[in-house]
Amino acid sequence: MRWMICALLFLPGLVLADAKDELDRFADGLDTLSGSFRQIIFDDDGFALEESEGRLYYQAPDRFRWDYSDPFPQQLVADGQRLWHFDESLEQVTVRDQPAAGESALLVLTRPEMLERFYRIEPTESADELHFVPLDDESGFERASLRFVDGVPVTLEFTDRLVGQMTLVELRALERNPDLDDDLFRFEPPPGVDVLEGY
Repeated sequence: MRWMICALLFLPGLVLADAKDELDRFADGLDTLSGSFRQIIFDDDGFALEESEGRLYYQAPDRFRWDYSDPFPQQLVADGQRLWHFDESLEQVTVRDQPAAGESALLVLTRPEMLERFYRIEPTESADELHFVPLDDESGFERASLRFVDGVPVTLEFTDRLVGQMTLVELRALERNPDLDDDLFRFEPPPGVDVLEGY
């Protein structure tokens, strides 16, 4: 898993434009990003299945890293070509080609030009929310949404297409354009761990 009308008819495009403008302003000039996160996965009945937290890092145009610290240490590293997932408790690394930008809701957050290429934006009741649906029926997620407070994204939600699980990511203490070491986005499997290709 690591790997939503009538009233709206009176506001055609208005709230959609406000939320999209917030996203454009946030992403304008964004080269790097860091912060912390809390992630909760819900089943299709709304029951919480799993909760985790950690740190996230992004470097334009397509490199990112998620360090899960609790409850189980894990790393998810995209180096621009390959996507690495290291599960420390299992002593196992899985690696595959990095998915296209359209498959990543996080890259949409940092590269809003992806919205028009890969998604249909849907009107919402809130000027601070942006809902979008992948144009590709083979996309890994069915729909996603961003919520802003004072122009800063605070939550990212997306629903898995296959099993219907919803993932909520709370974004905290985001810092724009911090100095980030390139080594954050490189991954070398630790000695002795199993490496599984193509998963």
